[in-house]
Amino acid sequence: MDRWIKVMAVVMVWGLLTTVAHAAEDDPDFESLIEDKDEVLKGEMSEAAPGDNKEFSVVTDDDISTLELGDIYKSNSTFFKVAQIRSKGTKGGEFVVERTNGKRDPSRKWSRVSGLGPISIDSRETLLDRFFSGGFLMWPIAFLLLLLIVISLNSAWVYRRGKQAPQRFVDASERALEEGDVKRFGDLAAAEKGLFASVCCAMVNKFDTSTTEDIQIRCQAEAKRQISVLRVPLKGLNFIAAIAPLLGLLGTVIGMIICFDSLSEDAASAAKAQAMAGGIKVALLTTAAGLSVAAPALLAFFIFNQRLNLTISYCETLAGDFVHELAVVKRKMHPSQNGDASEEDLS
Repeated sequence: MDRWIKVMAVVMVWGLLTTVAHAAEDDPDFESLIEDKDEVLKGEMSEAAPGDNKEFSVVTDDDISTLELGDIYKSNSTFFKVAQIRSKGTKGGEFVVERTNGKRDPSRKWSRVSGLGPISIDSRETLLDRFFSGGFLMWPIAFLLLLLIVISLNSAWVYRRGKQAPQRFVDASERALEEGDVKRFGDLAAAEKGLFASVCCAMVNKFDTSTTEDIQIRCQAEAKRQISVLRVPLKGLNFIAAIAPLLGLLGTVIGMIICFDSLSEDAASAAKAQAMAGGIKVALLTTAAGLSVAAPALLAFFIFNQRLNLTISYCETLAGDFVHELAVVKRKMHPSQNGDASEEDLS
């Protein structure tokens, strides 16, 4: 009986050991899988076309403390060699890669082909990276943005009541007219710049031989000319608000063309998916950039247009008062011509 017990114990132990051995054989060897993947990537690298050695800067928040010079990484079906490490650590860093095989620009995902660095790296995409990813149409949109900033700053300076009708000039001119000193009023207007000063210069031009109606006509003509010049920046803002979304729409069309071209290529599904993703990215980036410029331009147009209209209304009111004062002065200078003078306000 003891013999049979011993035999059964030996059989059970043997079965247990056999089961453990089979289980160990079935478990995946992760190191061998990684080595196999690296071999596949190296094979793809040898089949890819030679690169142009162009350098790209990569910024990441991943742990790249094990990254070394000469490590090879794959991104967007293209292979890159680590050429320079500017900073590295467990919380990320920055390094420079050189395109050794393939023609595509890198994406955010990096897979190690050879070396001691991390198996995969996710780069951090900056605003400048998105700008370059949007294609050539991002340049005219960027120029429109710069133009928008310049015009807005200029408009904020020009469309001020203190610029077009300085209070010190208005007060000094009122005192001169109350005293009947037309010559001093003309000198003050000639020494000042702005919309209202130009209208005042038109008032005193040929004052002795002009009726009140003549003065009004000259004021209206000069005001119209000056206002036309002042509205030029507003026309620029209106142009930017109109053209920026059209450039974004053109980028959308180009991105869609890239997507459809990728579908017609005789390439692997992964390559087609990458090409389609690139086309969609161009479409969305240019559209977003165009709208990001058009919306502030439209807002600036309404703000500065309203400010200019308020300034024009203020100058019209002042001009009407000044024409009335000049009519009073003219009646005092030529009492016999009272019938020729009128007291109509400048409209």
